[in-house]
Amino acid sequence: MYSGSVRLSIVGVLFVAAFCRAGQWGSIASDAAQVSPAETQRFLETICPGNATATGCSTCPAETAFKNNAEAWQLRTVTFGHFLTPRSEDALVAGLGCEPHSALMSGAYLFTKDGSGWRKVRYIAGQNADDCKRLTGTDGRDLLVCEGSDMHQGVADWFLYLMDVGTDPEAAYFLDVNDTLATCTRLPDGDATSGKIESVSFVPASAPSAVRIVVTARLGKAAIPDKLLENCAYREGALRIATASRRYEFLFDGKTVVPSHRNPPTENTRAIAPRTSYHTAKP
Repeated sequence: MYSGSVRLSIVGVLFVAAFCRAGQWGSIASDAAQVSPAETQRFLETICPGNATATGCSTCPAETAFKNNAEAWQLRTVTFGHFLTPRSEDALVAGLGCEPHSALMSGAYLFTKDGSGWRKVRYIAGQNADDCKRLTGTDGRDLLVCEGSDMHQGVADWFLYLMDVGTDPEAAYFLDVNDTLATCTRLPDGDATSGKIESVSFVPASAPSAVRIVVTARLGKAAIPDKLLENCAYREGALRIATASRRYEFLFDGKTVVPSHRNPPTENTRAIAPRTSYHTAKP
């Protein structure tokens, strides 16, 4: 368990609000499409027949964990691509709701074009495509590099992962950055951390289908006294941890994402924050 004074019901809301205002989500320029209301309804009527609304489903779809519950399923994005074969016309329809926190409260449906309509192929729990870049692999199919976020026990994570929805929808994570300061929490080693992904860019490489993925992040950690850390979210911006800029490079080789040996230190895929310092804002 992480220690620290955390009131997740309130502090979690403050955390989300603070980071949304700071623009920390969506470092990847999404390849999600602008879909007409008519086409949106075609997808939704297949996902939840008879329960489709203008923005999703009025009850949980049959494939979700909370199937047939009165909880709403909210459509988030539709991403088109050649996910099943190099020539197939496919769509990943992602939504929020009807899944537990362990599945990121989200899921996505894979459709393929069948004649003049769309045929549902599978449902993938725990996946979303809000912020994904479409990359073409060596076999001619499209894969997705995505950014996601989550929070457990006061620790917020931003992570980057590769997803092959056509053959193996299990996410392959390749970088994870965390932050505990926004929820006034410390890690088991006693430090509080500040971290964010600032940008993700994609640069063509020399090899066919290869793309360099360049990530910039700001990271820092410090041991903060209890009296300052307690309820710090209520004093938004009053407590800060100094951060240092870090640059990470990866190579999408047409199948997988490979980290550069020159990258700053990581533990598995988690970026290791340098020890810096903290300060409080002047009254």
